[in-house]
Amino acid sequence: MESLEQIRRGYGVFLRFCGLIAGVLTFVVMCLVVANALLRFLVNAPIAGTLELTESALPLIIFLSLALTQWQGGHIKVVLLTQHLPAGGQRAFKALAMLLGALLFAWAAYAGFLMALKSWSYGELERGAIRFPIWPIKFAVFFGLSMLSLQFLIDALLVAAGGRLPDSEVEQTQ
Repeated sequence: MESLEQIRRGYGVFLRFCGLIAGVLTFVVMCLVVANALLRFLVNAPIAGTLELTESALPLIIFLSLALTQWQGGHIKVVLLTQHLPAGGQRAFKALAMLLGALLFAWAAYAGFLMALKSWSYGELERGAIRFPIWPIKFAVFFGLSMLSLQFLIDALLVAAGGRLPDSEVEQTQ
């Protein structure tokens, strides 16, 4: 179990780095939107491509931070059915839910990879005020879903081995 906790902590360092990138992107998008609004209002000269750039940044911001949210225990959880089970039952259901989450997001990552590969193969471009390739953004979606799937798998193994997660309902009942 100690090695799983070390793996989780090490992976958390990487996820925090991805979260930092998402945070920087959020700040850049915020600055771009404010600058665009000010330039449009003051001199009637908006920044070309603001809409396209902000639309493309949103998937990066979201998918680079999904796994970090799971790592921190920040996702919504429903315990209506499990809250009255003994600690062992709660642990089993939690491990099963985490494993199912890992499988679901691995499947979504696979579908995202196929979508990104198709986009790359025919050079899909954003068409608007500016043009740029969309496939890197689609690969980032695949990357984010893969990271989330891996985090769910690590959490499932840790819970099954008797470890505790930051949001563990099991530890609150013990």
